[in-house]
Amino acid sequence: MTLDGQIFVVTGAASGIGAATAALLRARGAEVIGVDRNEAAEFPGRFVRADLSTAEGVAAAAEQVPAGISGLLNIAGVPGTAPWELVLSVNVFGVRDLSRALLPKIADGGVIVNLASNVANGWAARQEDLARFAGAADRQQALASVAGDPEVVGHSYRFSKECVRWLTLATAAENLGRVRVVSVSPGPVQTPILEDFKKDHGRDKVEGAVTLLGRAGRPEDIARAIGFLVDPQAAWLNGTDVCVDGGLSAHRTVSAAAPATV
Repeated sequence: MTLDGQIFVVTGAASGIGAATAALLRARGAEVIGVDRNEAAEFPGRFVRADLSTAEGVAAAAEQVPAGISGLLNIAGVPGTAPWELVLSVNVFGVRDLSRALLPKIADGGVIVNLASNVANGWAARQEDLARFAGAADRQQALASVAGDPEVVGHSYRFSKECVRWLTLATAAENLGRVRVVSVSPGPVQTPILEDFKKDHGRDKVEGAVTLLGRAGRPEDIARAIGFLVDPQAAWLNGTDVCVDGGLSAHRTVSAAAPATV
């Protein structure tokens, strides 16, 4: 599957899943514009240093992207060990606002891929709250509105990725017939922030999942899924999520539904 002549913007491109995705796309012939707050060593394409935690940072990054790109891959993210306001600013509003800014620059038939997470599996039960927060015109007012909510403040990463699931659906529905929008939900992945996930979600839980699966996911595992989603062969996948967690979610769902033994 070659991507000759196509141009993709990849956020979070300096490390982890973003770096692996950029390398895969470049190997398939695409031009890559990487966006990250950290410098990327030997990046295989054009690199834009930007802070996606503020509206100004998003606008500055968007200004450096030309019209006619093939897609936007929103991979940049902050783990739940960071201050909750930063987590929501980057993981929710950074994704939302960069997508809005670049949508007019995406060619017809293009694609947006958002990085969600398998911890967001319960997002559908909170659709109204997610839509209200992620759709707020004023991000500061939105942040203030959840400051007293322990479910949001104490689980900011999960909430942020639930918002990403909602944003994926909403953006897809608003752009039918022009730009596809999908999300990918990984489980534990061996990236520089895996230790943060252990601290945030529970070391025993994360390490137990890795033991169950035989290994953690690799950045390349997720990159390959993203590489398929941006390919024209995936043209009828839109407004949906692809879980790439080695079967961890399946195991947990079946285990939870199993009858108790006496």
